Amino acid sequence: MLALLLIRLGRVVPTEVLVEELWRDAPPRRPVGALQSHVSHLRRALDVAKGPGEPSLVRHRAPGYVLGLAPEQSDAHRFEQLVAEGRRLLGRRDAVAARDRIAEALALWQGSPYTEFSAHPVLLDERGRLEQLRLTAVESGAEARLALGGAEEVAAELAQEARRHPARERLIGHLMTALSQLGRQAEALELYERTRSHLVAEFGVDAAAELQRIRTAILRQELDDGPAAAPAVPPAVRPAVALSPPAPTPGEAERPAPPGAGGEPAEPAGPSLFAGRARELRLVTRAAAAARAGHGHVACVLGPAGVGKTRLLTELATSLHASGDAPDVVWSHCFPGEGVPPYWLWAQVLRGLSATRPDAFRAACAPFEALLAPVMPRHPADAAERVAPGGDWGHARFLTHDAVCEVLLELAAARPLVLLLEDLHWADAASLDLLRLLVTRRHDRPLSIVLTTRQPEMESDTSLRRALSEVLRGPRTETLRLGGLSRQAVASLVEAQAGPGVRADVIDVLHERSGGNPYFVTQLLTLLGDVRRLHEPGAIEVLLASVPAGVRDALRQRFTALPEPVLRVLHLCAVIGTEVDTHLLARTAGPDEPVSAALEPAIAAGLLAEDPHHPDRLHFAHALVRETLTDELDRQVRHRLHARVAEALATRRPGDEAGGAEAERVAHHSWHGRSELPAARVLPRLLRAAEDAEHQLAYEQVEIWLRRAVHLVGTLPPDDRETLRLEQRLHIQLGQVLATTRGYGAAEAEAALHRGRALGTALAAPEDPSVLWALCAAQLVTGRYDGSLRYSGLLREIGGRTGDPVALLGAAYGAGIVLHVRGRLPEALAKLEEGVATADRFAHQALTLARTFQHDPRVSCRSYNAFTHWLIGDRTAAAERRRELLLLTEFDSRPSDRAFALYVDAVIAAWEGDVDTAGRSGAEGTGLAENHGLLYWKAMLSLPEGWARTHSGQAADGLAQMRSALAELGRSRTHFRLPLHLGLLGQAEYLAGDPEAAARTFGRLAAAVELRREHV
Repeated sequence: MLALLLIRLGRVVPTEVLVEELWRDAPPRRPVGALQSHVSHLRRALDVAKGPGEPSLVRHRAPGYVLGLAPEQSDAHRFEQLVAEGRRLLGRRDAVAARDRIAEALALWQGSPYTEFSAHPVLLDERGRLEQLRLTAVESGAEARLALGGAEEVAAELAQEARRHPARERLIGHLMTALSQLGRQAEALELYERTRSHLVAEFGVDAAAELQRIRTAILRQELDDGPAAAPAVPPAVRPAVALSPPAPTPGEAERPAPPGAGGEPAEPAGPSLFAGRARELRLVTRAAAAARAGHGHVACVLGPAGVGKTRLLTELATSLHASGDAPDVVWSHCFPGEGVPPYWLWAQVLRGLSATRPDAFRAACAPFEALLAPVMPRHPADAAERVAPGGDWGHARFLTHDAVCEVLLELAAARPLVLLLEDLHWADAASLDLLRLLVTRRHDRPLSIVLTTRQPEMESDTSLRRALSEVLRGPRTETLRLGGLSRQAVASLVEAQAGPGVRADVIDVLHERSGGNPYFVTQLLTLLGDVRRLHEPGAIEVLLASVPAGVRDALRQRFTALPEPVLRVLHLCAVIGTEVDTHLLARTAGPDEPVSAALEPAIAAGLLAEDPHHPDRLHFAHALVRETLTDELDRQVRHRLHARVAEALATRRPGDEAGGAEAERVAHHSWHGRSELPAARVLPRLLRAAEDAEHQLAYEQVEIWLRRAVHLVGTLPPDDRETLRLEQRLHIQLGQVLATTRGYGAAEAEAALHRGRALGTALAAPEDPSVLWALCAAQLVTGRYDGSLRYSGLLREIGGRTGDPVALLGAAYGAGIVLHVRGRLPEALAKLEEGVATADRFAHQALTLARTFQHDPRVSCRSYNAFTHWLIGDRTAAAERRRELLLLTEFDSRPSDRAFALYVDAVIAAWEGDVDTAGRSGAEGTGLAENHGLLYWKAMLSLPEGWARTHSGQAADGLAQMRSALAELGRSRTHFRLPLHLGLLGQAEYLAGDPEAAARTFGRLAAAVELRREHV
């Protein structure tokens, strides 16, 4: 009982309140008598401290009791006064006096108060308030001592506090500063990463801007390393908040813990990252600031979970406090779940005001004590709402609402007031009724209200929608709908955390997957562990690999609120793809999947959206929704749905065109539904997709479809000749595609070609010149020139016997290149001229032959023809061949042909010392190769490009590019032209002023020449 009186020192505590708080749900049979007995015992215990003739310290004063101690006789009161004085001194930059006052305050702290009264909510709240005040004192004391050079003692004291309170960013910032001043920067940065990870994991927010600033200053060695003037502390006017805010729920973790949560109404140490909402912030600030002019304004911020509603309000509060005549800002949050009492929204408002303006609050409440009982947490609703028999409950409730309005309006009249009321989709009916009344009475009063609610929940809740419609109907109201951030805003959000230089394609992936939802962006970054990994080459793969746990949990909560038939249709939509054709959906859906009835609630829930340009098309709000839905499906169910979609797509409606994109969709769903479909039905679809991808020069896609077809053909009966023929064809095609993208030296390409040849032998089929040529090229590229000559001989024999153009071209080209590398240039030129003539003779078959050679043979044969002419000394003929190559490939050529022509042009330019041409052709070729996934040609062209960069004053970058390219070619077993490439590298190294590296490179060149009997 002493504790209950002590926390209201100087105030009368009504008898009814004391009874409720002492015994709660189990009062004695005669509670008033029992209370009087307690008072008597307490008086005897305390009266030994009073002087003779003085009244008892526990005094009766209607309608209850008051403790007659002077405030200075209470340690808690003295503690608060000393902390407040210390903070004022710190704000005036008097660090010495501030340190002493705060040290005096902390000396009074003997441990958490009222720990033995955990079952009493009001004492639990008071304990939390005082503990938060102690932490504020610790932070302010540390700030003062840092300003005086006391980094060592600050580091020692705050280390333990930081472990106990990992989300106190101001405390963490002071500890980081102390560690840095002691030369322990690595520990400071590690502490930052731990704190940031904790904030992201627990609340879905990044570190505040001030903490980020300290980290950046440490990284740049710009943090003061000695005594400095103390920075200003937060201003005296601060937001009043609920003392015990609800913990963030998944999806609402976008918000940081409300400022001052726990009782100390302090601001965050600094604004955390905020991007893309400048317009919305201006609007809501203008609305809230109207309170200062005496014009009550109401604004409502709508949006899905995680979109940044609370973040916007945090910035609003900061903006209001920064103004000269800051109003009081009161935060309050609704909370879901059972056990939340009526008026919880308003109880937090009143409790916050009682903490920040106690005297004014008591005066305003005095005329309405009984009426306020249902709202104030210390007054139980069951007791306060007792109505006399025959009484009017509606009338009593209205009087309570009116009393709350009177209190708030009176306080606002003394000092403008801004109420920030969050999560109204969880508000109880009584709280909404009170809000309606307050809104009608706030006109021409200095009281503004800013609300937040989730738009999907509002649209599906008739009572909430009606209430907000009434609240926002009148003048001076504003509705803001927050959508996803723009790509530019996401880039700002990301680069502020990871630093500048994050690649555009990484930003694109983050924006597309998150739909611009800031919480989802933050959660995606957690997949990387360290946000700095965004700069690494594999960042996109990590971001695409999975759905973050926080996002998955938030979305699953939304899914569980949907009826089962709606969820089934959503699962089907997820399998169909990111975009959903409603006609296809209707054809695919089963009898237990009512499409029309299911789409409306899915759209209302913000999971699907309509395409304004295509009325029959829907799309998921963002990719993470779709991925979470598909991840939920049992594997077999998912396969079954894919099979249904594949069959619906394959059975096209009249007028539908089966273009490349459609063929790819059919193949995609057929592959993923292969366990439910016959292989004989799936295989043709895969091959059609591969063919279409090849026409589009999408070689990586060709490889994917062929690999899948090879896998599937392995499930067919092995003794069937048609199966063997199909398998042979697939292995040959796969080998040729791998040779195009990775080079003929790639071991997997050669293995696939050998497998295709072996299957031909098993079928007793004649040798296929296309396979022999591919194997000949593999021997050439890997430096096995004798083996290459054997294949050339076989091709010559077939060509002489059949006149097959592939055999004739392969024989001439293969033999000519071997003669070239062995230094027999006149003989090589004769063979290569023969190849050029043959290629020109069969020019009408160029496209067909290119699929076999992986190049237009007119390009292949002219390439080494140009090199050989140049080495013989016929520069005019070499220049003509270069010109022909560039003209042949300028328009409508395969990317690999253009890359080959640019390679020849760049290498000869390097031989001639033409740095500009070598660099220009090299850069064009590497860009082309990268765009089309031609890894072999990217490496080949990087050599002359790097050579040109070295000769253009970019030695470090140029040499790194050349060495990286040589390493890549080595991994693909490409030894062909190695002496040429080593010669370019050695020359570049010598030019760059590194003769030792050049000597080593020329040594490698000599060894390569000797090993493979090449001529240089």
